[in-house]
Amino acid sequence: MNSDRGATVIGYWGPRTQPVEGIAAEVFSFLHSLRNIDPALGQAWVFSPETASESTDLSVEGLAKIFRAAKDVEGQSVAAFDLGYIVSLLHPDRYQFLRIQFSLGRNVPRVPNLVNVTLPPEKQANGEASRLLTAGVGDAIMKAIIEQWSPDKARWGTPVYQKAQGKKAGEVEVGWETYIRSGIDLDHSKLPVVAVLEELPNGTLIRLGEKPLDVNFDDILAVREALGYPV
Repeated sequence: MNSDRGATVIGYWGPRTQPVEGIAAEVFSFLHSLRNIDPALGQAWVFSPETASESTDLSVEGLAKIFRAAKDVEGQSVAAFDLGYIVSLLHPDRYQFLRIQFSLGRNVPRVPNLVNVTLPPEKQANGEASRLLTAGVGDAIMKAIIEQWSPDKARWGTPVYQKAQGKKAGEVEVGWETYIRSGIDLDHSKLPVVAVLEELPNGTLIRLGEKPLDVNFDDILAVREALGYPV
């Protein structure tokens, strides 16, 4: 199930006001977790393609400076509108197609906070980068997001999986791995046979097999049905 766009590992949660110093500390801790998962995730991330030849200060103080500098299209601080801080960190080699997007400190209903790790497309995941698309690495990234931010929902997915399910606004998007916080209804009797459940401190992780890029669409739809969505 190839796609010209890479898989993404995303966690979402609702309004949560945070000072920029707290956001920077969380991001610093998360980047440290990524380094421990795989060397390819421990690169010297850069703030923008234009600074790819320069080192980016990823200390807590340096990250706080980056987040403070986040601006909206009109040059105003997005934090002034309770939209939080929006920052993307890129792999220094743009052809690696690795990116982490942070939208944090948001305190507006229906505008979620999120962390999004974009992985390379399968065609570009050569050599050591191919490990990034394995089950072990994908599961570890998911759990790093869940442990750091306790999101309401999270998933490891691809554009192909997204298109297959016809998700509507407000619904949980199902992927190879799908996380739902405690309190979200799940009918276990409707889950596919391949589904493995892992209970985490604040929610449930649903895994569909051990091949992240080869999930059966019927299994994705079965999870949607178990969540109470039309299929």
